Amino acid sequence: MNSVNPAVGIDLGTTNTVVAVQTNTMGPELLSIPQPNLERKILDPSFHIKSAVFFENSEDAVVGAFASRRFDSFVSIKSKIGTRWRMQHPYNPKITLSPAYISALILKVAYNELVKKYPGWDRSAIITVPASFNTDQRNDTLMAANMAGFEKVRLLDEPTAAFYYYFDQNRDTMGENGHQSILVFDFGGGTLDVSIIKAGIQSNAILIDAIGRSRYNNLGGDDIDLDLASFVFAFWHKTNAQIFDCLDDNTKKKIYKFFIQKACLFKEEAEDYLSNNLELNEFVINETVETSNGNIQIKINKVFSRFQYEEITGRFFSNKEDINIFRPIGQALKVAEELSPGFCKDDIDLVLYTGGASRMNGVKATLSAFFRPKPCYSINDEEACNTVALGAACCRYDELNRQREVSMIVRLLEGILTRDDEGHHFVTIVPMTCQPSKDFKKLEYKFKTMRPLINMKIPLFRGTGPDDHHLSPMQDLELPLKNLVPANTNYNIFYRMTENKTIELKAIFELSEQRQLEVAGEVIMDFDGKSKANIPRLECEVNRQGV
Repeated sequence: MNSVNPAVGIDLGTTNTVVAVQTNTMGPELLSIPQPNLERKILDPSFHIKSAVFFENSEDAVVGAFASRRFDSFVSIKSKIGTRWRMQHPYNPKITLSPAYISALILKVAYNELVKKYPGWDRSAIITVPASFNTDQRNDTLMAANMAGFEKVRLLDEPTAAFYYYFDQNRDTMGENGHQSILVFDFGGGTLDVSIIKAGIQSNAILIDAIGRSRYNNLGGDDIDLDLASFVFAFWHKTNAQIFDCLDDNTKKKIYKFFIQKACLFKEEAEDYLSNNLELNEFVINETVETSNGNIQIKINKVFSRFQYEEITGRFFSNKEDINIFRPIGQALKVAEELSPGFCKDDIDLVLYTGGASRMNGVKATLSAFFRPKPCYSINDEEACNTVALGAACCRYDELNRQREVSMIVRLLEGILTRDDEGHHFVTIVPMTCQPSKDFKKLEYKFKTMRPLINMKIPLFRGTGPDDHHLSPMQDLELPLKNLVPANTNYNIFYRMTENKTIELKAIFELSEQRQLEVAGEVIMDFDGKSKANIPRLECEVNRQGV
């Protein structure tokens, strides 16, 4: 029996989920996990678990490559985690599926293989998330891990994990040039994360300090696939409109998914051709799609020039577009400037890119041109999809075995603000420099109710601080009150952040000399501009002496 307790790192990705392990005798290395591929009953080992779930019946679900090939599977569920998205179970109307539940099924495959190969494993792991994940998204990730069987999980931002792998490979020379500022560009299937990390020697230990990050992550390789698929579909539809327009909505969705799958495969092949300075191969489809309307024959034979292909797939590489890869870079630099006054693009010493979509030639060319003459290269070209999981395993191994050699600073890196009592100015509730703490911290600013309240709403905004001219609204924080709070009642706001970068707030009202009312809630940090619901966490009365 294997009694080894491995350090486990998991990249729960939009397209692929990757598991890495490190022990005293090996690593970091990827864990091979058997999963159905071409046939349901035959398991093929793979280093990537396709993040797809197919429900066969009310009790059984298939996870992995086989599921990803079915049009009725749940895919890209990471883009919905932390939201109110719910779906009825296809075979049991009494079961409502949530993003956390579907994510748990994916993590369960990893969990089962870890237990099988390492019976001595302590069920702990680092699971990575986008740096801009909000509180709700982080809590859903933790819930999924708990449902899958994990007992102790810490979340780590994906760009930091990717950098940690680079750091681990260059550990002996990292401090030779003093402190370095590294921009990590993590472009995956469903998210784009940018972080700025300072690394160097401090007190005989390596210090890793993330000083900037983007707050925008809803762009990924899936969006590029969709652009290419839309072009090819339009090309096919031009001569098949009469057939397609007569189909029902479910059949149309199935054909859309078919084109997206084919576009993704062609993009991967095309990028390999371009990397080797070869002419692009033909885009060929000659397949029958089975639908409820009968079989649909889809035939395409399209030749793309390099210019045409790059024009279609490169829309997000231009700063003229509203959504582009420069936007999160600018956001990360802005945050870094707030924490380190005067910091700018010229202070970046090195650019590292990682993630499956970062392997595109257009991404590499765009980053090299933007940051020239600073070096810009992949953390590992051969392992672009794996560096996040490998870095998470390295980090977990250091926590277990080399705690004193590495010091990592965790900050919120984005302020949370509200309006003052008159509504004319902004007050910072949670500073962007906030670090994990078990204790609540009290704001110096004292608030006052302007009218009697039985339910309190605190408007929240996100940004670098009160002088940020681009503050973005968040979902209001709602605090239910047990008793009527009179007008002109003073109250204080307290905050704290967990090690997983979730935020909690509480308000204490001075109702009288004898008692106070304390209410608290969890902040849903909405970094993608969509409204989230607040989850009340605590409501109690305490006496003045107990505060």
